[in-house]
Amino acid sequence: MYRLVYLGYKKAVVISDIFDVPGFMQCRFNVPAFSDAWDKELQSKPALKHSIENPSTYRSIGFLGENHKSTTNSRFLSPEPSEKTRLLPKHTKEDGGNDFNDNSGVGGEKPSLLRALVKVFFLPLFKAQLVGVAADVLLFVNPLLLGELISYIEVKDEKDFPQWTGYMMAVAFFAVAVCNSLLSNYRYFACNNIGQRVKTVLSAAVYRKSLVVNAEARRKFTVGNIVNLMSVDCARFRDLTASLWVLVSWPFQMAIALYLLYNVLGIAFLSGVITLFLLIPINARITNLMRRAQTRQLALKDQRIKMVNEILNGIKVIKLYAWEPSFQKKILELRKQEAVQLRKGQTLTSVSVLIWVASPVLVTVVTFVAYVLITGQSLTPSQAFVAMNLINTMKLPISTLPLLISQMVQVCQFFHNILKVLSYIKLSHLYSIFFLVTVCFKDLIYIQTLFHSSISMKIPQGSLTAIVGPVGAGKSSLISAMLREMEQLTGQSSLLGQIAYVPQQAWIQNMTLRDNILFEKPLEKEFYQKVISGCALEADIDLLQGGEMTEIGEKGINLSGGQKQRVSLARAVYQEADVYLLDDPLSAVDAHVGKHIFQNIIGPQGIIKHKTRIMVTHGVHWLPLVDSIIVMDQGKITEAGTYKELMTHDGPFAQFVRTYLLEHQDEDVEDPDGIYYLHMISTAFYFIPTYLTKTSSVEENSLKSSGAYRRKKNSQDLSVKAAADGDHRKHARKQKNNNRLIEEEKVEEGQVRTAVFVALLRAFGYIPAALACFTLILYNGANIASGIWLSDWTSDKYLANETHVGTGKYTSETNLYLGVYSAISAVQIFGNGVFVMLCYVQMVTASQRLHNSMLNSILHQSTAFFDTTPVGRILNRFSRDVDVFDLALGRLVRLVFQYFFTLIVTVVIISYSTPIFLVVVVPTVLLYILFQRFYIPSSRQLRRLESTSRSPIFSHFSETINGASSIRAYGVSDRFYLDSQSKLDENNKCTFAFDSAARWLKVRLEFLASILVFFACIFAVISNDISPSLVGLSVTYALQVTEALNALIETMTVLESNTVSGERIVEYIGLTHEPIWIDKHCRPRKDWPAHGKISFSNYSTRYRPQLDLVLKGISFSVKEGEKIGIVGRTGAGKSSLSMALFRAIEAAAGSIVIDNVDISTIGLHDLRAGLTILPQDPVLFSGTIRFNLDPFDQHSDAAIWKALDHAHLGKFAKELPGQLEHVCEEGGQNLSVGQRQLMCLARSLLRKTRILVLDEATAAVDLETDALLQETIREAFRDCTVLTVAHRLNTVIDYDKILVLSKGEISEFGTPSELLQRPSGIFYGMAKESGLIQ
Repeated sequence: MYRLVYLGYKKAVVISDIFDVPGFMQCRFNVPAFSDAWDKELQSKPALKHSIENPSTYRSIGFLGENHKSTTNSRFLSPEPSEKTRLLPKHTKEDGGNDFNDNSGVGGEKPSLLRALVKVFFLPLFKAQLVGVAADVLLFVNPLLLGELISYIEVKDEKDFPQWTGYMMAVAFFAVAVCNSLLSNYRYFACNNIGQRVKTVLSAAVYRKSLVVNAEARRKFTVGNIVNLMSVDCARFRDLTASLWVLVSWPFQMAIALYLLYNVLGIAFLSGVITLFLLIPINARITNLMRRAQTRQLALKDQRIKMVNEILNGIKVIKLYAWEPSFQKKILELRKQEAVQLRKGQTLTSVSVLIWVASPVLVTVVTFVAYVLITGQSLTPSQAFVAMNLINTMKLPISTLPLLISQMVQVCQFFHNILKVLSYIKLSHLYSIFFLVTVCFKDLIYIQTLFHSSISMKIPQGSLTAIVGPVGAGKSSLISAMLREMEQLTGQSSLLGQIAYVPQQAWIQNMTLRDNILFEKPLEKEFYQKVISGCALEADIDLLQGGEMTEIGEKGINLSGGQKQRVSLARAVYQEADVYLLDDPLSAVDAHVGKHIFQNIIGPQGIIKHKTRIMVTHGVHWLPLVDSIIVMDQGKITEAGTYKELMTHDGPFAQFVRTYLLEHQDEDVEDPDGIYYLHMISTAFYFIPTYLTKTSSVEENSLKSSGAYRRKKNSQDLSVKAAADGDHRKHARKQKNNNRLIEEEKVEEGQVRTAVFVALLRAFGYIPAALACFTLILYNGANIASGIWLSDWTSDKYLANETHVGTGKYTSETNLYLGVYSAISAVQIFGNGVFVMLCYVQMVTASQRLHNSMLNSILHQSTAFFDTTPVGRILNRFSRDVDVFDLALGRLVRLVFQYFFTLIVTVVIISYSTPIFLVVVVPTVLLYILFQRFYIPSSRQLRRLESTSRSPIFSHFSETINGASSIRAYGVSDRFYLDSQSKLDENNKCTFAFDSAARWLKVRLEFLASILVFFACIFAVISNDISPSLVGLSVTYALQVTEALNALIETMTVLESNTVSGERIVEYIGLTHEPIWIDKHCRPRKDWPAHGKISFSNYSTRYRPQLDLVLKGISFSVKEGEKIGIVGRTGAGKSSLSMALFRAIEAAAGSIVIDNVDISTIGLHDLRAGLTILPQDPVLFSGTIRFNLDPFDQHSDAAIWKALDHAHLGKFAKELPGQLEHVCEEGGQNLSVGQRQLMCLARSLLRKTRILVLDEATAAVDLETDALLQETIREAFRDCTVLTVAHRLNTVIDYDKILVLSKGEISEFGTPSELLQRPSGIFYGMAKESGLIQ
């Protein structure tokens, strides 16, 4: 340990400098033991046995030769419905049946988490307590020795008491102190380690559960909830376990102390006992009130963390819509309510602390009063100071008891929360290929109607099956059922082999692009390149600065939607699975790219052509090439068969295809594959339209009359091998390493900066701080006065003469001493009470101010900050670091100041009684300071490393939750579980080193304190003119030096370590803000922009000062109401142009003028409020439909309903309970992806401004709905200026003008007909690639 402390003194310690955590502290030792104990606990419960004996789940049985086992269960669950809803499966004996559901409706005893923890950790905890009991016994040797020493001083001149007796007593004091130090430190260290092990197993258990719970449980326990659980609640278990020794020591020490007190003061000790017992019911009532406030505060904290998590995940939309104030207001309101409960709790805590901290003073006064009244005698030095020493010995258990009670109150609620998570029913384990399926399962459609749909289907091995249907038909639910994430009510299923899953919303990890594709599988270069080529990723990799080794940010932040989808598909293909479940994999890619992927990956000639492929799709043009089609509507299979079979009768599918065909008959189809697809479709109606062989005219009149370029989703789409965000994300790289996006979290070095303490003092308040100092001085002044007054009382020669007992003067003088002593004690209690109250309550105010400032700073950051900062890193500050201020820092500040002044009081009193003692005190204090300066740097840095090593745990957890379905489908849950444990071990490594360093210091400091006690005794023995009273006073306070100095150094260390939380918060408060939101001195008119004219003048921009320009000298103008299509290859600058319009990136040169206003001269919110964007990724927030559409309450109900009707959601919303007040779950989980996109469209329609920026935003809806939406957009924004960043040429082919970008410059700008007359132009080439012309 010395090596690490010395290294920390010389330089800033890094994680690689820290020794490995011992084996008994590692996850591999603790987690399996707890998991076994918890599983046995669950299996032993009657309720659980019932669920095991009556299973209802899919069976993992062989492909041939196995008997199907069907089960039935009519129990329904009722989560909010959605296309993606996964319902609760029960357990089977095969999967362990090791979870319990509170709502199962089955009686019986619930599993006990406490019992499981006791089974694992009781023995090491018991051993530590045995050692601790020995230390407790030694504590009471000191008062006995003190009594003997005072008796020796009284008669030391007599021959019967030689001087060596005094020296032996001094040596005994020293030996007892050293032994007590070693034993008690062992107990503390062992209990801290056990507490850390408890935290580790609970964190691992919560993570393990998150891998297997279903969607309904994930809606109940959101990412924010569980991050709060892991970061705060599990840490509370650690603190409680480390303090459990008080439960053993408190009654043991109190019993011994009271017995010895009886020997000293006789029956008068009962008055002290009665006083203590009277305080117990008062404290019990306070504890009950604390628990209520704590429960309410925790609920509000969960809501706050959940909302912060949602804001961080949807920050781009919030920024572009200028919604920061609305969401800031919601969080501030939650924080305000939370602070009210915190103040109640901390006020009650301070009262509880005051009761127990003041109890030794109160007990001393009451006992002394009772002794005087009962015996009629005054106190002798031996009686007074031995009694004081005994009562001081009780201080530690008495002062730690309220902390333990407070911790137990908090942990009771945490226990309940963790138990709910760990006991929730999990999904069945996944094995399998969906080869032969006959299954009945329940599905939920979006209008609170429970569809109990009987679905039967057979999917041959090696076939390609398409699942089609309108939005909300249950397509994704069917895929979820195949993944066994929905509850099977009745039926049979056969499963075999390995599954690969491509979700509708791609799941991308924060690692390199290559690692995302390999997914831990060994690299086979030839096959890898084949997969890259088949997924059309080669061009994208060439554009990335680090190539395939480029780091991908959280949730694929530096990839476009199409790129993410292709990486997700490449991962699936590279796994070489037996079955591929593809949930609309081609919706986010361009049609040309989609055709390439279909031909090279999915289709009859693709890489996985011999595998079983089940594909959800909205693309009709793929259907002639699939082996079979399943048509779904309202959670049921309405038709199934081959394409020809479905077209031979006039069913819903044939009618839909006919509608599709008629809508396309005006379109040119020169692409050979497009001809083939439409030929296959049209032959079902026994005609082949002549337009299949026509050649398109390029004249403008012909274009307008024929409608040849109307926007449709077909095979004529623009070939752009990545989507619009490609050029923006390409520049979001770490400056020093082009392959890195996410920078390492900054770890401060050296002392905590003075600016941090100033910020904390400012948040605390100067007046409350001054008042706290005054009351603390008052308390300690009274403390000094009480000691000196007691010494004078016991050394009064008149009262010492027993012949004066009973006289009037004796009685009056005794009463005077007693009265003054009681008054001084009352001042002590008052001063201490006010100080404690200020520390606890005002720190909540400081925490609230810092939280609000940090929130304000975070919301004022640019989008680039969120691109390079993981969500877990920010959440860590809003959860754990804020929690330190809420609950821990007030107590630590109180303890540091109290111990510091106690030390001053002790030195003053000992110096007053034994001046020669200063000879030893001065060098000893210097040694203390040297030890502290030697130790603090390493301790502080270890605490910083512990804080930063927590963030990857939360980021990994958030990533796991988002990709839980994929992780289960690929069968890699164990790998992710082990990854989580390795991150926990890394965090434990820092925590163990910090605790070890603390014990290393404390043992050495207590040795120095033992030397002080030794010399105090020696000086008492060798001094000839010292009274027994002064000896008692000197040694009594010398014994307190040990506790005061040790506690001061320890709490100062912990305080500075916890101040790191303040340092991290202040760091974020001090982040550089984006430009001002509203410039009061330069605001546009309220109706700006009234016309929608846009002018770019020699505009250039870059993402960061040190990066290259992404737009170079852009100059063009847009007239009022013009429709402009923005096209170009990946990296051309399309997305940069739209982001520049919103000032998400600032100009390096030139200007943008909208309606004669230079946008750089006005505030961001004034600018963004005048623009509307419909982004590609649909983002919803937890809250009502009204809040999601109109967070500022600016629109009437009629306007909202009109927007919903135009977005084709009116009927759906009217059938919801609460209608506009219906609550959307976190991320809109209770809506399908298509419905979320429609909600975003309704949001844009409601917001309608004169300028609209469109990204390709309808990929997740079916063709029929898409056609309706395009008509809605055209009609609603007919008079608006529209800029469309095009992924498909058809989107913009009938626009007024086309802007073609290339390498950040304008390559072409003109009408479509003009550009198509330039055979050498880029637009002409793109149109040719798309098959629009020959």
